Amino acid sequence: MLNFKCIEKLKRFDFDADTVEGAVNYLKNRAIQFLSIGYKLSVIDKYEFGAIAYFKDSKDNIFQSIYITKPFRSKGLYKKYVTHTILTTQECGIEDYLLDNKIKYRMEDPLDGVRPEYYMIQKYYGDKKAERSGLYLMNHIDEGLAILEEIGASYYAKKAFCIHPLVQSDESLKEYFEYLQNIPVNADEPYQGALLLAMEYRSVANAYLSKREINSLDDIQLSVLKDVNDMLIADKVQNRKDFELFHLGKHERSNELDSYFKNWLRKLDISEERYEYLKSLL
Repeated sequence: MLNFKCIEKLKRFDFDADTVEGAVNYLKNRAIQFLSIGYKLSVIDKYEFGAIAYFKDSKDNIFQSIYITKPFRSKGLYKKYVTHTILTTQECGIEDYLLDNKIKYRMEDPLDGVRPEYYMIQKYYGDKKAERSGLYLMNHIDEGLAILEEIGASYYAKKAFCIHPLVQSDESLKEYFEYLQNIPVNADEPYQGALLLAMEYRSVANAYLSKREINSLDDIQLSVLKDVNDMLIADKVQNRKDFELFHLGKHERSNELDSYFKNWLRKLDISEERYEYLKSLL
């Protein structure tokens, strides 16, 4: 796990943005959430009044998400620019408006099944960004969930992936362990499966950090649990993608980090071709 300093700028989801920049920022981050349920952003068009995002699903159907900035609301602009089915979430709070105006829409829930754990990490990360890349730390969770969906990971692996940063470092583990024991569970979940997997992930991942030199892949020990190894795939693919975008050839430890990610993925039986495919989904 790369430990970059963090900074705060724009909110990930500002429901009352008053600038085009704020509208685009909102739509970009909603698009990252939608990756895990099969929608990919095609383009965001900017206007004086805000921005419109266009998405495609797995069947190449086109959807819109429209963001009207606060100064331009209640002027009839939204209806004027609807050309495709609107893609939205309950959190956006526009369903009544869409129904009242007979606008066709699709309501999706990218957090279905992981909501308690997702909210925990969202509270922990907030609107913080990595200093070097300028990306929201929550991108790691959203993009990791998309990879887990693609590789057919379990319900528990996704929940555990959401909370793994809360237990990975000694400092976080000490601070959040008692809190994590109180993760809400359903009647058919008699044990804290997500927390157990997150703890196993901590053990396996921390045994091979980027500063450790290894002589062969045999030095890397995977988990006996498929769920944890799936989490490792999601983590290393997502982190390697960001590393290549922002740090390869620039970071003071670029060569070591490049080898680190490639070693993990080889050990996890992810070929370079498979990695490139998974990266292309993000």
